[in-house]
Amino acid sequence: MSEPTVASRVDDFVAAISQLQLHASGAQPFEIDGLESVVSVAPESLAQVQKCLTEAHSSALRVAAVGSGAHLQLGNIPEALDVALSTGRLHRIVAHEPADMTVTVEAGVRLADLQHALAEHGQFLPLDPPGADRATVGGILAANVSGPLRHRYGTARDWLLGTRVVHADGSTSKSGGRVVKNVSGYDMHKVYVGSLGTLAVITEVTFKLAPLPKVDCTLAIASPSAAAAQSIISAGHERGLAVIGAELLSPTAASAVCDRGAWTALLRIAGGGAAVARTLDELHDYAALAEGESAEVPGAWDRWRAVFGPADLSLRVSVAPSDAGSIAENLDRRFVGDAAQISATSTAGLVRINLAPADDARAPAIVDHVREIAVERGGVAIVDAAPLAVKQLIDVFGPPRSDIEIMRRLKQRLDPERLLSPGRFVGRI
Repeated sequence: MSEPTVASRVDDFVAAISQLQLHASGAQPFEIDGLESVVSVAPESLAQVQKCLTEAHSSALRVAAVGSGAHLQLGNIPEALDVALSTGRLHRIVAHEPADMTVTVEAGVRLADLQHALAEHGQFLPLDPPGADRATVGGILAANVSGPLRHRYGTARDWLLGTRVVHADGSTSKSGGRVVKNVSGYDMHKVYVGSLGTLAVITEVTFKLAPLPKVDCTLAIASPSAAAAQSIISAGHERGLAVIGAELLSPTAASAVCDRGAWTALLRIAGGGAAVARTLDELHDYAALAEGESAEVPGAWDRWRAVFGPADLSLRVSVAPSDAGSIAENLDRRFVGDAAQISATSTAGLVRINLAPADDARAPAIVDHVREIAVERGGVAIVDAAPLAVKQLIDVFGPPRSDIEIMRRLKQRLDPERLLSPGRFVGRI
């Protein structure tokens, strides 16, 4: 007897969830790397997510969890995409405890909406990745993306207290809690960060929060060289100044972000009035010593997030912080003919490079060159966005790491049938 076709299994799935009114005939499918979902669902509660995954598991359908789609370009090409499970209707703020500085939200809450609600209480979640205006908190965690605030505050993993997830078979589990001082159990919630939905579907998360700065401004210091601009960033960091975001911008990036045509230190200064004033005075002094030109540039971070969203070809290099500035300069020199725009969160050892090659056929060679430069300094390079033809040829995460077997065993343990976004993660897990 022949195996049921995907179409017949999808029909069985749709029939099983029909009473939930989650599927509309002819609904716009989601697309990931050229693959369109056969059916899309949008549950609005934990129970509905469980029902969807239980039925998808019974029908052996491959499921991808999607938020706003802000980071769907990340990861390898999926092996298959039968069901797109949208978290867009999971958009409630479950609990906010201003005194404890914690918040619990459903995964589909947009970061911009959360920040607006928190601001009313003088608090914020210190995350600002590209696409933050429409990104959901679940998507940010699944993709583990970060922005310039990483300079002071680290990544999403550093602010995550707990999660609730639904597994491939519809079962659910929790890890962590809703308070900062929680030491019970393992930190399983951090395993899901950056896994691109290949281990479980995140449905609820709890974060610790930071106080909203009273004063917040941005200073751009255009410098005669990358080293000079980097020295200003390093000096501010070592002195413990009130700098919460810092990016080293290549000349082309600086031109697009803050109308400067030179290597530029873009600095977000925030805190109390006295601390900000002292920081601005010291940074102006550092700029003069480095023969740089400084000016405040309102709105620069919004432009930064637009410029460093997904490009024709986007890569992210991770190296030692001490190497980030020289790597950025090397990349700028090497790819000057490919419309390269470079931004380095140098204190975190993170260098972003967006390119627009004249010919897609050149893209694989560019990826190889960037990886060679990264490996020479003991780092790694990940392809964040690329033409489909390029992604068909490479693993966007690069050669398998030494811990790949551990990661494979984790996938086998949590999703043995490989139903959750199969193939998207490291080593095509």
